[in-house]
Amino acid sequence: MKTQIFKPSRRFLSKSRLILVIVALMVLASGLLLAWLMSIDPSITDSDLRTVITVTAICDIVWWVPAMLLTGPYYRSLSYEIQDDEVVVRVGIITQAVKHVPYRTVTNLTIKRGLLDRWFFDIGTLNIQTAGMSGTTGAEESLMGLPNVQEVYEIVATELRRFRGAMAPTAAEMEGEPETAPTRELGAILAEVRAIRQAVERA
Repeated sequence: MKTQIFKPSRRFLSKSRLILVIVALMVLASGLLLAWLMSIDPSITDSDLRTVITVTAICDIVWWVPAMLLTGPYYRSLSYEIQDDEVVVRVGIITQAVKHVPYRTVTNLTIKRGLLDRWFFDIGTLNIQTAGMSGTTGAEESLMGLPNVQEVYEIVATELRRFRGAMAPTAAEMEGEPETAPTRELGAILAEVRAIRQAVERA
């Protein structure tokens, strides 16, 4: 199969920025709530309240502005490659990280579409879980912001089935291999132990 490359939708960028705005407003609202609670205490002056609100606003801006500026480069760096034997995820602003997820390690594929994804942005995330992540709630890798998440799911699932089908004969040959010498020796040792146990029980 020819390598297929997918990029997240621009709606994923809009969603990321909207989430940052919501978080920033929540932080600011927390500062205002704190100032209101402090105002109940008569020993707190108006100057103290203004200080709390100002510090909250400055702290909010300090993280929010860089985060908003970095969402664009982060979005543009995301790339998902569907290959014959693995999925490759590329991401990185300053240095690029390349994550390989071989099909032989994949245990589960799931599609996740949250409230914002379904109602406002019409995008989804394909989560790929591997043997190393079994028993956990996380995924080995996530293909985020896909406008055609169902299509990508079908492609990966088809390639996964094809890959496992191609591997099946090898597994069958291994299961049908004749008994090896070490296996025969272990069987003989087990039989000897059973014989000794029976002799001890009779005595």
